[in-house]
Amino acid sequence: MTMLPGYTAVSVSRDRASEVLDIDSWGFAFTSKESDAPRLEEIFEFSRGRGIELTDTTRGPQGSLVAIHTSIPYPMRVPGGATVPTSGLTWVAVHPGHRRQGLLTQMIDDHFARSLARGEAVSTLYAAEPEIYQRFGYGLACPALGLDLGRKPSFREFPGAKDLRIRLENASLDAHAKDVAAVQRRMMRPGTMVEMSEVSMRDLFMDLENWRDGAERFRIAIVEDAQGPAAFAVFHRKQNWEDFASGTTTVRTWGSATGAATHRLMSVLSDMDLMAKTKVSHLAADDPLVNSLVDLRAVKATMGDNLWVRILDVPAALEARTYAADVDISIEVTDKQIHENHKVWRLQVTDGAAQVTPAERDAPAQLRLSIQELSTAYLGGITIAALAQASLVEELVPGAVSRLSVAMRGDELPVSNISF
Repeated sequence: MTMLPGYTAVSVSRDRASEVLDIDSWGFAFTSKESDAPRLEEIFEFSRGRGIELTDTTRGPQGSLVAIHTSIPYPMRVPGGATVPTSGLTWVAVHPGHRRQGLLTQMIDDHFARSLARGEAVSTLYAAEPEIYQRFGYGLACPALGLDLGRKPSFREFPGAKDLRIRLENASLDAHAKDVAAVQRRMMRPGTMVEMSEVSMRDLFMDLENWRDGAERFRIAIVEDAQGPAAFAVFHRKQNWEDFASGTTTVRTWGSATGAATHRLMSVLSDMDLMAKTKVSHLAADDPLVNSLVDLRAVKATMGDNLWVRILDVPAALEARTYAADVDISIEVTDKQIHENHKVWRLQVTDGAAQVTPAERDAPAQLRLSIQELSTAYLGGITIAALAQASLVEELVPGAVSRLSVAMRGDELPVSNISF
């Protein structure tokens, strides 16, 4: 990778933690308390931390850090129940004094190359500014709902849900990490972070007092069934009095392995004393919670972006998942960043399992799409047919779009419940 003049790429170790936090504060426009610094350092993955240093002394002190990023390694659930090695890009920040220099492009190239070298076939992220990352091939694979359930919404009956045990406790990394990990391993929805790193788990339980904005400390709800922990929610309440109690329960992070556990969890969280609102996010549109509501009009819903996906290794990624129908099709993939992906690929699916190989020389493609569109459709939620209707996929042979769309469609809409 050729660096821009005046800069050099470096690995970032823990002894540069104060510089990392400084660049992060410049990038995201916040100031943290000095006393919080040791805890914030715990949620930066220094073993994979990267940065860009200044070498041109006319622009500032030589060796000063001007941009940072790191990533979270995890197995991500894909259609069919298997997982794919994934690199979750995070902590991306550039000092505003060095914007418009191409540093973000350099960092993305660096991230892609290092992820591929580690055998990670897919990169994911939560986008602070969605339009930026589409330039690098990231596609919105997981749109998601946010719901304000109000107070005690009416749910349809779910046999056995009321019999599930639920615990309400003060959230603690030491006491509850194992419960969260157990639920994540059981969750089968595509997009799920199946195994959480120590850094990811610390981030989930991070509860700095100056982040609370008047709310209480984090609490946790854990639902258990015969197999153990089946659902969890890290939440807090914030009291408000306007003639009468009208507080808000906000679910920060939650996950559920079964519909019964979801029903039990949300029935309890949406019926807290003195609370008038219950806010829940990271919901797929087909989540059991949505389908259990008696009156969908009675809740306030918003749609937003959840997980963005970028395929780094086309054959490895496509072979990691299963397919809903057999297909034998040639796909022309365009990729401006990773030239190894930029070619015509033959996707052969038999009994749900895929084999992906470069098409024979001069073999005609049956459809053409960019790596962004292939990444968007990868987890089985957004269909190839829908992308084609938006003029984002070009059908070169009649029927090709329909055949690939049917094959790639998943049984459940994908979503990620863990932010990073």
